[in-house]
Amino acid sequence: MAVTIRVRDSDQAMVQRAAVEASCGERVFSAQTGADGGVAFRLVPGRYRLSVVAPGFGQTVQEIAVDPANPMIEVVLTPGSASETVNVSADAGFVPFASNFGSKTGSLLVEVPQSISIINQREIQARNPITVNEALRYTPGVEADEYGVEQRQDWMKIRGFSADTTGVFRDGMRWNSLAGKMDPAELESIEVLKGPSSVLYGQAPPGGLVNLTTKRPPDETQREIEVQVGSYDRRQAQADVGGPIDRNGVWRYRLVGLVRDSGTQVIATPDDRRLIAPSLAWHPSERTSATVLGDWQHDKTKWSQFLPASGTLYHDNPNGIIPVDVFPGEPGWEHVLRDQASIGHSIDHLFGDGWNVHQNYRFQHVNFQGRTVYGLGFVPGSESLLSRLAYDYPQQNDIHTLDTRALRRFATRNWQHTVLGGYDYVHLNTRTAGGSASVDPIDLFHPTYGAPIPPLAQDTNNNQLNQQHGAYLQDQVKFRQNLVFTLGGREDWAITDFDNYLGGTTFQHQNDSKFTGRAGVTYLTNAGINPYYSYSTSFQPTTGSTTFDGNLFRPSLGRQHEAGVKIQPRTWNSFITASVFNIDQTNVLTTDPQHPLYSVQTGGVRSRGVELEGVANLSRGWNLHASYSLVDTAITSVSETDTAQLGKRFPQTPRNQAGLLGDYTVQSGRFTGWGGNFGVRFVGWSAGDTLNTILIPNYTLFDAGFRAHMRSFDLQVNATNLGNRRYVATCTGISYCGYGYARNVVGLVKYHF
Repeated sequence: MAVTIRVRDSDQAMVQRAAVEASCGERVFSAQTGADGGVAFRLVPGRYRLSVVAPGFGQTVQEIAVDPANPMIEVVLTPGSASETVNVSADAGFVPFASNFGSKTGSLLVEVPQSISIINQREIQARNPITVNEALRYTPGVEADEYGVEQRQDWMKIRGFSADTTGVFRDGMRWNSLAGKMDPAELESIEVLKGPSSVLYGQAPPGGLVNLTTKRPPDETQREIEVQVGSYDRRQAQADVGGPIDRNGVWRYRLVGLVRDSGTQVIATPDDRRLIAPSLAWHPSERTSATVLGDWQHDKTKWSQFLPASGTLYHDNPNGIIPVDVFPGEPGWEHVLRDQASIGHSIDHLFGDGWNVHQNYRFQHVNFQGRTVYGLGFVPGSESLLSRLAYDYPQQNDIHTLDTRALRRFATRNWQHTVLGGYDYVHLNTRTAGGSASVDPIDLFHPTYGAPIPPLAQDTNNNQLNQQHGAYLQDQVKFRQNLVFTLGGREDWAITDFDNYLGGTTFQHQNDSKFTGRAGVTYLTNAGINPYYSYSTSFQPTTGSTTFDGNLFRPSLGRQHEAGVKIQPRTWNSFITASVFNIDQTNVLTTDPQHPLYSVQTGGVRSRGVELEGVANLSRGWNLHASYSLVDTAITSVSETDTAQLGKRFPQTPRNQAGLLGDYTVQSGRFTGWGGNFGVRFVGWSAGDTLNTILIPNYTLFDAGFRAHMRSFDLQVNATNLGNRRYVATCTGISYCGYGYARNVVGLVKYHF
């Protein structure tokens, strides 16, 4: 039967573009309201869970009864608040509607003049990725496996620019992904904001940012335990429980935990983890909420390994192909041990005059103890003996992050304003020490372990303190429900103190300040086809070195022009983005022609291209996620010493990438809830070095999954690289290549109670 759901505010005005979701068991229907505040579904009689979300209002969840005598249902929204770490996304399947990360105001995705990709909880559950990198493999413009098999950290590039150090955020606050590592079991969603975004987040790479959203206490009781087994002796047990503590739901909790013992495709390399993440929420009214979040994680693994191009990338080695599982280090000596812990809060209050004040804070400590024996290429004259270096790299990170902001929505005739102002602060202290020594060679084709490790000569001993203060202001202005203007500006003060304790203490102090901004416009149409244009800028301080004269370097600057169209029809549950972009970065370091051991700041680079992404929830249980990106990069200016690099492509940056994932769930009958997915990923050729003399061939990989639902149990099996194709993911030089991930199969049993 046809059911109309009409959404109003407390003043009885119709709410346009509210995200409406009606669910009953495995059947989910969703759409956006039109100018009349209504949306129509064809529903069979029964009881449904109705969820309605719109920017500026609190999420409304209620039970409704659908019967022929009740064809019209009205929902009244109450004023709400914008929370940084909760995705405003009532969705069906893989389709997102809104996000805070692109605006900090909970705006609908179609209203943000910038490309945003979201991997939501339903896609994460369907694919069951074991790393953040794996979850990003179908996202256009993102190179998720930059260095191939890597257990220590999540390395990634966005639109050709590294996002590892200053480009990864957690709950909207800076997160150092080259120190810590997040487990997907702790995440609600993953967002990728493309292009320069310093106006909201300070120092950042020009390619874009990744935001990892932590799970929060749920409104309804949720209890599940899960056991996983899989390739390489993977054994994992995890639990996710939470819900209201009291009858009125004023207090809510959540506890996520896991224990994992696992090997990997590389001999003698574990992937062990212990994780516990408690959180507690206080929600006394629709206007006030506070959440405290904590976690502790212990990891045990080993360093990734470097292999020569001969025998991996090139099939010219007389001894044959170097095995994918070869371990060229010393298993008894090396290890990577990491302990990371954090505690923080998220506080939100909506005052009676309409001002919404929000604050996020987190302190995180990471203790990383890593040492390895890695390859330096074949011994001269040999094509089997690998030269090796022992390397020790202990590091400690302490980071405080704070973001306080105020938001106000008001209207003046035909103009609606969403004004945002805020201040954020980052305090990151990194203590690093390290040493190295040569180790006897090893035969890659017949490895024998147990070589003595000589005393290491210390080559690193420093402490670096990075501080960032930023004040920002943004106004999103909507004219007659059709034109949306986004204007924002920010002033940053970045301070770096660097102490080098080798050979006597030396101290460097760097103080940078920079204004960045964003201006964009979106035209909203009733057909759901919404063109947009934006201009945005970014900056990154350049630290750790000086000119020949001892002067500090200026920050590198990025600017982007982006234009595109976002398509989200009312009657078809989908979200499609097509965009073109051009990014220029200046003040890039290049070799000093007068003093080759030093650098000058005359370099420039460019990245431009096309991105297409479509996510759709089709009828009868089908979900699709399709993507394509063309990223054309070039070095545009260099010093006289580096002229051979002029015009060359960025290394480790594929020109073309494409992906298509189809997921199906049975909607009715005996096998309701059963389903599976199949995906294909294509990664085009890339360069391995700045001179583009090493070319990495393209490759195509297949993924698949199957799941079954039986009463309180879920059974699921997922496989990546289904054909077990051997491929080289990257090379950074003739002696430094890395294989990509081999086939990995993970099965799970989940019990809901």
